[in-house]
Amino acid sequence: MTSVGSAKKLVIIGSGIIGLCSAYHLLGQGWEITVVSSDPADDTTACGSAGAIANAQIFPVSEPGLFLKVPRWLGDPLGPLSIRPGHMPKLMGWLVKFLAAGTQARVEASTQALTSLLAPARDHHFELIKEIKAQDLLRQNGSLMLYHSERSRDKDAYQWAMRRQFGIEFSAVNRQQILEHEPALGPGAHCGYFIPDWCHYIDPQKLLAMLADYLRNAGVTFVGDRVDGFEFADSRPVAALGGQENNYDFHTCLVAAGAYSARLSEQLGDGFPLESERGYNTMLPNTGLDITTYLAFEEHFVLTPMAQGVRIGGAAEFAGLDAPPNYARSKALLKLARRYLPDLNDDGGTQWMGHRPSTPDSLPVISRSTGFSNIYYGFGHGHIGLTLGPTTGRLISQLISGKDPQISLSPFGIDRYT
Repeated sequence: MTSVGSAKKLVIIGSGIIGLCSAYHLLGQGWEITVVSSDPADDTTACGSAGAIANAQIFPVSEPGLFLKVPRWLGDPLGPLSIRPGHMPKLMGWLVKFLAAGTQARVEASTQALTSLLAPARDHHFELIKEIKAQDLLRQNGSLMLYHSERSRDKDAYQWAMRRQFGIEFSAVNRQQILEHEPALGPGAHCGYFIPDWCHYIDPQKLLAMLADYLRNAGVTFVGDRVDGFEFADSRPVAALGGQENNYDFHTCLVAAGAYSARLSEQLGDGFPLESERGYNTMLPNTGLDITTYLAFEEHFVLTPMAQGVRIGGAAEFAGLDAPPNYARSKALLKLARRYLPDLNDDGGTQWMGHRPSTPDSLPVISRSTGFSNIYYGFGHGHIGLTLGPTTGRLISQLISGKDPQISLSPFGIDRYT
């Protein structure tokens, strides 16, 4: 039996952006904080992300009529969606909930909830990077959303109208205006929108490394280990169980293990439908192009200019947590990019795959456990984990400290699918 000592111990399971930002906001509140994670420094999902502070991504993935598009996407080798046949039986329960989340009423509710989270995200990032002295990693060059034609742009008219309603600034751009931003774009970039307040990091991995170093210097302990379960005493969880019989005692525990979080929450009586929506990218060190703007494309992929070159990523593959990567997805994204950048040089590219922790309704879990007052959850942020890291960390710290969260967390409960 492991006995919890007299120290006020907090264990955070997960060293991604959510876990690190939660630790950051809990500094100075009397906690002895230990971050336990088996992820190496370059393998968290945020490190391989597009690096965006995506303040305009207010819509859930599921939407009315989406099921009509899925067969076409699955049949297109360059399409944004892939499902490995062997994973389909396990995926079905999640998929049913995903499609059910696409009714007009539920989409509107989810959009409201996501907007409440995203509204302060930009300011929260500014505060964080000022404190850890990482301002040089952020670029405020805006974002271009690009379309092949006015007709294809008009298909998204409702979403853009909703963005304007929620106070997101943007302007329509024609071909000439696009070239004024990015002269390298070919004729495939016919029209689009420009979002001036969009920001992106040129090195997300370095951002997390700097944040982790800041936390270490502040007294946070980091342990490289995989947590597989929990030890209980008097019907209450008191320790996280790591490998080689390593136990991490706690008074309070935060589960922020990304796509692996549901495996742990289930052991605590909080089952939740979480899937790994696997994303792919390729980092190109020498494209031969001078691009400074974050670019998003109607085919559901993005291009980010970064310190090491240009990162081209996107797509969604459902294959579970344990299947090996299929880097044909990365190659497909490069083919799509050449529709807009025909002179793109892809020599020396390095490929990457990461697990986006995705919920059926695209809303993260920011919640206390239903059964244990000393267990908290922060996971399921899908495509916007990096964006919402500082905001979620702030909300988690308010929950753990017994303060009223700055926004209502009722849409983000762990119990919404029980």
